Amino acid sequence: MRKNRDAAQDAQTLAEIETLASGQNIPRAIDLARAALDDGLVHPLLLNLRSSWLVAQGRQQEALADLRQAVAIAPGDLFVRNALGMLLVSAESYGEALPLLKETAELMPESPLAQYSYGFVLERMGEIDGARRQFETTVALDPTFLRALPHLADFAQRRSDWEAAKEYANRALALDSNHYVARTILAIVSIAEGNLEQAELLLLPLIGRRADAPLDASLARRVLGDLRHAQGRYAQAFQAYTLSNRQKYDIYAKRYDQPGATGTDYCRWLSDYFDTADPAQWSAARDLSNEPDDPRDGAIGHVFLVGFPRSGTTLLENVLASHPDVCTLEEKDTFGDLTHQFLVDEEGRERLAQLAPAGIAEARKTYWARVKSFGADVTCKVFVDKYPLSSLKLPMVARLFPKARVLFAVRDPRDVVLSCYRRNFAMNSSMFEFLSIDRAARFYDAAMTTCDVYRRRLGLPWRQVRNETLVEDFEGEARAIVAFMGLAWNEQMKDFAEHARSRTIRTPSSTQVVKGINREGVGVWRHYEKEMSPAMPYLARWIKDLGYADA
Repeated sequence: MRKNRDAAQDAQTLAEIETLASGQNIPRAIDLARAALDDGLVHPLLLNLRSSWLVAQGRQQEALADLRQAVAIAPGDLFVRNALGMLLVSAESYGEALPLLKETAELMPESPLAQYSYGFVLERMGEIDGARRQFETTVALDPTFLRALPHLADFAQRRSDWEAAKEYANRALALDSNHYVARTILAIVSIAEGNLEQAELLLLPLIGRRADAPLDASLARRVLGDLRHAQGRYAQAFQAYTLSNRQKYDIYAKRYDQPGATGTDYCRWLSDYFDTADPAQWSAARDLSNEPDDPRDGAIGHVFLVGFPRSGTTLLENVLASHPDVCTLEEKDTFGDLTHQFLVDEEGRERLAQLAPAGIAEARKTYWARVKSFGADVTCKVFVDKYPLSSLKLPMVARLFPKARVLFAVRDPRDVVLSCYRRNFAMNSSMFEFLSIDRAARFYDAAMTTCDVYRRRLGLPWRQVRNETLVEDFEGEARAIVAFMGLAWNEQMKDFAEHARSRTIRTPSSTQVVKGINREGVGVWRHYEKEMSPAMPYLARWIKDLGYADA
């Protein structure tokens, strides 16, 4: 039987809890909120407070349930909508978080918090330009909204806009003189500008100091590695990178270090099957007379730019993006749910192999709709789909887009694996492999083995692009690449770096790309030859086969 409630007493309880919460006595407010809910008093504030306690207890699904109930009770309450949206983001439930936070921003256009949270989910999803606009809106509404400023500083440094990066970081420090991320970004800028003493002064007080988030501490260690590298203190640089990666490992190991479910395991599952797969089913050179035409959503050509991460795909994508007859899409997972439908288990793989013409047409429709949703207008352009580890998804390309072409980027395997170890990536099961040097090399070996199987078995038009050749003979190599794509050379491609400065590149290659063609990334591994020794057994084959044995 439902307890008869005393309205006056309930109002007094809520008022007391609200006073405690607004007065920053959150622990006491949470205790009273939990007790009130147990007593049968249901209110959005109480559910919101209990949800934060549940998160701290590791009971995320119960916390989500509380917040969903709170939103159902008070759909116009900014704070419960925001709490639910941000918890969904932390759970990587972007399909639910994005529309909720977008709607909140639209409902409350004058709320800095609503605009910030929408920008936050956009950034986590890789929608960097949209996120930047939201954070700019946030600080326009409230110049003292601290949380948005480091994001804007980070985006500016990715564009090598050092002055803007310093401006935003210093604005953050004016509000919080010890802001961890703002100091880290200023250190990044100092290193880029060659002011290594200033970088040291900014970074050293952070090392060992507790950060607001473990990932912030990991980033500071990584930047310390970059500083030591710039100083020529390579052993200490490698040690800093190693400590940074250990911090990230501790954060993500429970989720990603699962036997049988690593990136390397996935590669081996793919290569074992496709090495003996029936060409009549899988080869792009099969009889296509009974298969539907691909309208390509109006594109005049279709190219997949792939390769192992840090092999030069971002440089090449920006070169191609400067051609007026090319539309590129950087680092967007255009296959989306198609991967889960067709290429994560044996049942899906068999469905893909047996896909009827109507199923092929439907899958293509899904793909092109997703491309369009990312803002790409491919009409009358050659569309370049750049996503490095779509190299592992090439069986879907062969089945769905047999007339597409593949540009496969390669670079000295030692520089590739070292760069993966040194750089900061958004985490998933593949990027997790980069947190130790031997695992990174093992993953490289497994992925390249899989891609070699695809090259031999899938029959796709394939051109290997050697990063070092593009650096040494830019125009000659670029001319050959666009000819492979069916295009004529365009002089604008020589100015690709200037074009890149107008873009917020989301990969760790951003600052290198805007410098234009240079040799900075060639042969870096030599400084770390001793530290990389655990990786060499996995890389030896590829050093030889790709022609780097004498490099």
